[in-house]
Amino acid sequence: MANILIIDDDYSIVELLTDILTREGHKVDTAGEAVEGMQKARSLKPDLIILDYHMPGMTGAHLFESLRRNQATHLTPILFMSGEASGEDILQEIADPEGACFLAKPVHLEEFRSTVREMLASRQDPEAEKS
Repeated sequence: MANILIIDDDYSIVELLTDILTREGHKVDTAGEAVEGMQKARSLKPDLIILDYHMPGMTGAHLFESLRRNQATHLTPILFMSGEASGEDILQEIADPEGACFLAKPVHLEEFRSTVREMLASRQDPEAEKS
């Protein structure tokens, strides 16, 4: 189905999300920190990036801005996840939140699945974002 990149330093979250997404038929790659995540995003050009907001070395907002400046990833939908910051705080911190969504940790599995489906569908149908 889709190629998804998870960038998160919490191994238990990465393991859980990878299990959910592979059961849904997706191919999943992972990165445990921001620099590795940026390199993988550039080379893999995933259909969706799931990004932890709080990571060592760089916040999710800074990584988001770097991804948006890169030709290979500037249109890739990004799902922020955080157990500490609110979605409103995160989306206000980034200059242009288009193509970004937020889910709180701990993640509710059905909400996670439906958000991923919606984000992937909007990537395949750019008109869906405008409605």
